[in-house]
Amino acid sequence: MGFTGKHSVSRVLCKLLAVCALVFSVGQVQAHHSFAVHFVADQLITVKGVVTSYKFTNPHGILNFSVTKEDGSVEAWRAETNSPNVLRRRGWNKDSLKPGDEITVVGFPARDGTPYMRISKITFADGHELTGQASTDPTAQD
Repeated sequence: MGFTGKHSVSRVLCKLLAVCALVFSVGQVQAHHSFAVHFVADQLITVKGVVTSYKFTNPHGILNFSVTKEDGSVEAWRAETNSPNVLRRRGWNKDSLKPGDEITVVGFPARDGTPYMRISKITFADGHELTGQASTDPTAQD
């Protein structure tokens, strides 16, 4: 079966266009999200907890930590960092946070009220700090 007729060529072109549309739409689905969509830019909260896990990955690192509330219950929190490239310039590495580390996290709260934030600063029990998202202009994608 060759491409002899006008209908065969149009079918091939339609298939080719469909494949191109699919390929280009995948990038849109995985596109980087905006800070302002997920976090409140003009508000900072402070949460004290214990690290349960930390992933130093693109496009953002993810910190999971547990927080003991006033009533004694434990709440699971999640915090997002900048990209590893930005964090390395600020002194972070894949071993910066370890399960069991006692930390105080200052960050921008999630718009939907869930226990989720964008990290501005982490302070460890011994007083040393790691800087995350700049608090002077949180909408900057640094």
